[in-house]
Amino acid sequence: MLIGVLLGVAAGALWGLIYLAPLMVPEYNPILLALGRFVVYGLVSLPFLWIFRRELAKFTRRDFFDAFWMPMVGNIIFYALLTSSIRLSGAPLAGMLMATIPVLVAVVSNIRYAAHGRAAPWRRVVPPVMLIFGGLVFANWSEFELLTQTAGEEGFWEGAGLGVLFVIAWTWFSIANAEWLVANPEKSPYAWTALQGVMILPVASILFIVGAGPFGMLDTSAGLLGPAPVRFLLVLLMLGTLCSWLAMICWNSMSQRLPSALSGQLIVFESIFAVVYALIYRGETPALTMIAGFIVLLVGVLGSLRAFRMPLEPHGPKKTHPVRAAQ
Repeated sequence: MLIGVLLGVAAGALWGLIYLAPLMVPEYNPILLALGRFVVYGLVSLPFLWIFRRELAKFTRRDFFDAFWMPMVGNIIFYALLTSSIRLSGAPLAGMLMATIPVLVAVVSNIRYAAHGRAAPWRRVVPPVMLIFGGLVFANWSEFELLTQTAGEEGFWEGAGLGVLFVIAWTWFSIANAEWLVANPEKSPYAWTALQGVMILPVASILFIVGAGPFGMLDTSAGLLGPAPVRFLLVLLMLGTLCSWLAMICWNSMSQRLPSALSGQLIVFESIFAVVYALIYRGETPALTMIAGFIVLLVGVLGSLRAFRMPLEPHGPKKTHPVRAAQ
């Protein structure tokens, strides 16, 4: 379990870098950055199809289908909804909605466990999950205070609706991806990561080409690579290799080691590292409420580790696999 947790922390540390990208290239639309990130992720993944060809030979046609839909929802659609919600309703609301994801993942996963007779007792699950939620809210309290100033602005409720959708998208992806990995312990998480990157490459490339350029749908009007192409490409390289390929290797390896109710909660480390990186980048010191919130959050994570420490059956017969049955 310790290795799984460390892998989750590493994934969060790498994903936290995503939030620095818009600060590094502020002249670029964040959706364009997201699409470019997934294009690079797919290109980096291509040679690994050959490296992992023996492992990929074990994959079924349904596995290839899952390798397309899961990252489509959990990467491209999620990030597009997130950035659109932030633009319409502001970062405070998006931050508050992100704080609900660990709670939803734990609750939904444990309900699914109960259907197969392997749920953790709710008396052990609820307290640490509430601590995680409370820690995230308290850490961002100064930001949430701004909600009262933006709630009446045009487009706020539209952005809130998109925010609910991105919460659903990530919750579904986190659980579905983790359950697939736990149900397929004989299949390599490295091969699965490479396959996911390659499967979304065509869609990400088409959307990038359509969205960029002088006649694109996004606000980049200085050519396909925009006004600062070298800096833009370097940021995309960071996003595609570190924040996508390496982060997903860590996340998928973790997901094969931990129950989905626990693994999904470790997304909180993305928020922690994102805040730390942003403060370092801007040369600011954290507020006391932020420090206190993160301490409460970490206590909640430790409580969740204890709640799910009791051994759960790692996987059952594939014909009763909850993800497959739900699709």
